[in-house]
Amino acid sequence: MDTPTWLTIAELLFRTILGWRFLISGLSNIRRWPNPVNTASILFPRGAKFFGFGATFLMIVGGLGVAAGCQTPLCAMMLIIFLIPTFALHSHWLKVLPTMAPVVKKAIGNEQAQNYFRFFERQSFHAHEVGIHDNLVFLAAAFYFTVRGSGAFGLDNLFTDWVVRLF
Repeated sequence: MDTPTWLTIAELLFRTILGWRFLISGLSNIRRWPNPVNTASILFPRGAKFFGFGATFLMIVGGLGVAAGCQTPLCAMMLIIFLIPTFALHSHWLKVLPTMAPVVKKAIGNEQAQNYFRFFERQSFHAHEVGIHDNLVFLAAAFYFTVRGSGAFGLDNLFTDWVVRLF
């Protein structure tokens, strides 16, 4: 196969995996409801239900649209709108976790449980450090498809007159 064919396949995989990742996460939010509301309340104490629902909606509709290549620019923009506040959320946990951990560790009396907790403490902090970097990658990928559209093998190619172009 020639380079343009490989690029088409790579772009298809890139778009599908990006969309699938957000779709699965959004569906997980539905299963774990009201966790999205609790998470939203950290950044938006007033209107947490609205923002929890909104975040879940953006992830599901945006993810499904990007994965299928349907209204890709608009759906990719939905992912960008979802991602922007997540940086503040990760920053919040990076500030709060170091102050919470010693209190919880002190409350655990069992030595083996304290060792387990140390592992959770390191992993949770690391997850939010990495989360910021991961979200930068997701943001760049979503921006790419906001500008590019679906590329090959997207439903947008079947309904070109109906696709909302943002750029």
